[in-house]
Amino acid sequence: MPDGVRDLLRRVEEVRGLSQRQESSEALDPADAPALLETLGELVEELEHSHRRLIETNVQLVSLREVASHLTASIDTGETTRTVTRYLCRAFGFRHVSLLLVNRERGRLEGTWTHRAKDREHSVALELPLVGDSGSLTRAFWLNRSVVQHHARRHPPAIVPDGHPLMDVIAQVQSSLCVPLQRSHSVLPPSECAELCGARCMMGDTFLLAPPPGAAAERWAADREERQRQCLSCELMPMLGVLAIAREPGAPALQAGDVTLLESIALSIAPMIENARLNQELRQSQRFLEHLLDSMSSGHAAVNMRGEILALNRAAETLLGFHEAEVLGRPFGEVFGPDGEALVHAALEHGREVQREETLLRARDGAPVSVSLTTSLLRNERRAVYGAIATFADLTPLKQAEEQARRLDRLAALGRFTSSVAHEIRNPLTGIAAGVQYLSRGLAAEGPVREHVAFILSEIKRLDRIVQDLFEITHPRGLQLRATPLEDTVRRSAQVLQALIESRGIRLEIAVAPRVPVVPHDQDQLEQVLINLIKNAIEASPQGAAVRIAIEPAAVTSAARGARGPGAPGVQVRVEDQGSGIAPEHLKTIFEPFFTTKPGGTGLGLYISHDIVKRHGGALTIASEPGRGTTFTLELPLDPPGGNP
Repeated sequence: MPDGVRDLLRRVEEVRGLSQRQESSEALDPADAPALLETLGELVEELEHSHRRLIETNVQLVSLREVASHLTASIDTGETTRTVTRYLCRAFGFRHVSLLLVNRERGRLEGTWTHRAKDREHSVALELPLVGDSGSLTRAFWLNRSVVQHHARRHPPAIVPDGHPLMDVIAQVQSSLCVPLQRSHSVLPPSECAELCGARCMMGDTFLLAPPPGAAAERWAADREERQRQCLSCELMPMLGVLAIAREPGAPALQAGDVTLLESIALSIAPMIENARLNQELRQSQRFLEHLLDSMSSGHAAVNMRGEILALNRAAETLLGFHEAEVLGRPFGEVFGPDGEALVHAALEHGREVQREETLLRARDGAPVSVSLTTSLLRNERRAVYGAIATFADLTPLKQAEEQARRLDRLAALGRFTSSVAHEIRNPLTGIAAGVQYLSRGLAAEGPVREHVAFILSEIKRLDRIVQDLFEITHPRGLQLRATPLEDTVRRSAQVLQALIESRGIRLEIAVAPRVPVVPHDQDQLEQVLINLIKNAIEASPQGAAVRIAIEPAAVTSAARGARGPGAPGVQVRVEDQGSGIAPEHLKTIFEPFFTTKPGGTGLGLYISHDIVKRHGGALTIASEPGRGTTFTLELPLDPPGGNP
């Protein structure tokens, strides 16, 4: 029995040797009952203390996991490391805690150093280069093992540049403990990484610790940095970062229990931090894809196998007038019309992808939009189709450019025609007019012959006006801009038409808003525009009706100013009649040359007026409904470009 007691007492001393107790105990006599009882009491106390400490540590680790579980919502590395280090200071009573995570792209450890001073935590951002030697933190990273330094002034945890906010804090540190954090078990351990990477692998290699003496030190440093860069670019890199604590002079020395505790904390938080970083990278990738799609000039719509819309980029929203939120889950054809739906379903059901096929999509207001549409199938990693993407570009600018090219071709042909026949027409017309006037001298003052002669002369004048208008179109005069009140030009134009106004019994009402700015314009050419607009309004209005002219400040629209931007300050003139209005089918061609609805009209007046206003940098638009009259709106900017286009 005494031999069994001796063996038990020997085991007691061995267990005590594992604790942090430094005092030595004398050998006990198995026959000394009081000494045995005292020893048993001490063992019970130590066991109770160990259990309490274990329960406390477990509670702290559970709380730490709860904190770490909220890290998935953190937006960046700084927020993640700041949250963890502040918690460790409060929950475990650490005076100095640092958590740095690897940024392989930059080749750095990035994170936070938190220290307690006057019962408050102070967190400072810390970055250390991983190429070279920046202290115990980077050494623990490359060695992939815990590093304890009892002389931190000779071996500081971090080497920071002069003026760094942590320079004085680190200088006060007496000892430090740095523990590496590893990624999940899906990554190979360092030993297997080294086998796959070969002799150049840096992980866990004591090659890092100290340079050789003499001239070989420089080659050693260069070789070490080259290997470090290689490891940072390796996909098998197992390291996540480093967790460290530090103590100031006068604090208890770091013991084996501190290493065990910090390693347990590191093992507990590593998966949570990795998940937080993966979530941050995922959100960053999602934002990148969203920005990439939204920066594209072409519209993109993704659909599932049922043809229901999954995503819509900004260009598609702008082109078609829909917001992504209101179309998600709705069938493509229900939103954008049957033409586009047919091409999308051909891709989904039969695998027939199309490239830049012209079709029509339906905008929010129901208007058809001509687009060039491309379809492509969405496939998963097993090449199975799970949806499609419709990419479409607006063809409206192209069609407008084509129409403009056709218009310029017509104008060029018209110019050649005008130049070649003008003299051949005007000279005979002048001779015919002179001859008819000479013959009319011998005719009676009244009678059918006199009427025929008057008709011939009026037609000669009309032909002369057509030729003159053709010259105005093909050889426009340069603008002579002067800053004069637009009201003066309007009233001069109305005065020219006074006889027509009185003959038709029209009331001409001119309303001028207060503080209308002076707009630079070519008074003669703009007077030609206003005479044309007012004359048309008078002729379209019934006997005794009113023609209203309003002059007021306005924000010149982007359509009026092209690339000069929307909402530019300017002035607008509205000419409103009480006529029968214009049919909708005529509104699209109202400003085209030779289009007219008036008997005997040339169809060039509005075309020339539109061109003059456009050369002022403005716009001439029309609004009309059958039976409700017509309103022409003339917009002029305060800073016109001037001259010919």
